[in-house]
Amino acid sequence: MFDFINLGAEKIQLFILLMMRVGGIMLTAPVFSHRAIPKKFTVSMSLGLTVVLLPIMISTPLPETANLVDLLILCFREMFVGVLIGTVFSFIFIAARLAGSIVGYQIGFSMVNVMDPNSTSPVSILGELWFLLGTLIFLIINGHHMIISGLVNSFQLIPLGMATPSADIGEWLLKYSSFVFVLAVKFAAPVMITIFLLEIAMGVLARTMPQMNIFIVGFPLKIFVGLLVFGLSLPAFSMILQKVNLGINTELMNLMKLYNVSGSI
Repeated sequence: MFDFINLGAEKIQLFILLMMRVGGIMLTAPVFSHRAIPKKFTVSMSLGLTVVLLPIMISTPLPETANLVDLLILCFREMFVGVLIGTVFSFIFIAARLAGSIVGYQIGFSMVNVMDPNSTSPVSILGELWFLLGTLIFLIINGHHMIISGLVNSFQLIPLGMATPSADIGEWLLKYSSFVFVLAVKFAAPVMITIFLLEIAMGVLARTMPQMNIFIVGFPLKIFVGLLVFGLSLPAFSMILQKVNLGINTELMNLMKLYNVSGSI
């Protein structure tokens, strides 16, 4: 059994750096970082994971720190690694909210917003619905286990205290951010295509029956058809979300390989 009571002063630095990486993930990872989750639980979860991982990482060699500034630099680097890992997983939920905003604009719900407690800003009600459904699916497929697995695997590619960010990381983030828009369009595609065809049909109808007020008829029709297709497309949303989650670990590994691993500060 690991002796926590007699933990030497030389290992306190290891505990601090480990806590920084775990805390960075908890700040940005989906589910864990949501404001609905009590802060006490998030802090307890961070401490618990740190305590569990500490015996495994106890023999990890660390670079020497001559002063407090060197230690702060290492802490910042480790937290940045954790933030990156959590951000990779959160991109999916950003895409879900963006898709909801696109659909809401298409069917006339652009002014129907709710307050998001996580960002304290108004978001589309359909985007919030997709976000909550995505969170439920994420938990069902054990996405939270994938986050913890990504944390554990990160120590193999980026040992504690050895992480040095490279310029390729910024380029990778820009490239991966574009994936958010592609994913959002995939989520919203069924409704977008249906509303586009409905607009064409209403345009033809307006030309053939000028006496009909197409605006009065078209507005509720777009809402009805849009919400109907929105509901029918939920299985496709679930399937795409599951496939994307399965590919996240590969993308995460590619990201961590871009780090320059060195023992210098």
